[in-house]
Amino acid sequence: MGRQGCELRPNTVHDAVALHRVLLRTYAWMQTRHPDVLWQGDSSRCEIALTFDDGPHPRDTPRVLEVLAKHKIQATFFLIGKDLERNPNLVKQVHDGGHQVGIHCYRHIPFPFEKPDLLRKHLDHTRELIANACGISPETIRDVRPPYGFFTAKTKTMLTEWGYRLVMWNCIPPHFLQPLSWTVRQVLDSSVPGSVIVLHDGHGHGSKAAQIVELIAPPIKAEGFDFVTIKQMQDRKNK
Repeated sequence: MGRQGCELRPNTVHDAVALHRVLLRTYAWMQTRHPDVLWQGDSSRCEIALTFDDGPHPRDTPRVLEVLAKHKIQATFFLIGKDLERNPNLVKQVHDGGHQVGIHCYRHIPFPFEKPDLLRKHLDHTRELIANACGISPETIRDVRPPYGFFTAKTKTMLTEWGYRLVMWNCIPPHFLQPLSWTVRQVLDSSVPGSVIVLHDGHGHGSKAAQIVELIAPPIKAEGFDFVTIKQMQDRKNK
């Protein structure tokens, strides 16, 4: 499984290593400044949240759903509004598969770069799209993962006032840039009680997502971990 990325050019591999290091440092710093945001779940529980960003994608999301069903894993999908509009049936498939559906964005622009009134309009519209596709109440859709994980204290305050909850992570391997074996190792090394893992099933980055799940699910389950949704983690955090 370690040979999947051998065709990558050396500069691409170097970029992946550099990006992963920058991500680790950046989000560790952000976590100290925003400890009230969900970065990890309860460290006393043998639970992990597997999450997917940037979908739905007509090719890669169904592949991911098939592997999740095979391994009986509940996951959380943070979706892009514009892609929702093009693929409403895929959103229903995600929901009908027992997975949580959250909001990533309407268009993939960092939230601090959006005007507040437009950002709220986009988030509310995306929430309505999800609710209509899945046949659920919009008020139940609260969890939001910002594009690139980029937010400010002002962003956080606004989202809270609008009834949303920020969701981050403790593991986000750049799997679209690096060999498959690197991603598998990064995920397994980060799989501790309460981990929140990010993979991508859309935006052109999801070609390996199903294969990654196929490789990480058995060893994580063998260690005694259960896969839970972000909502389950949030509800326990806020008790």
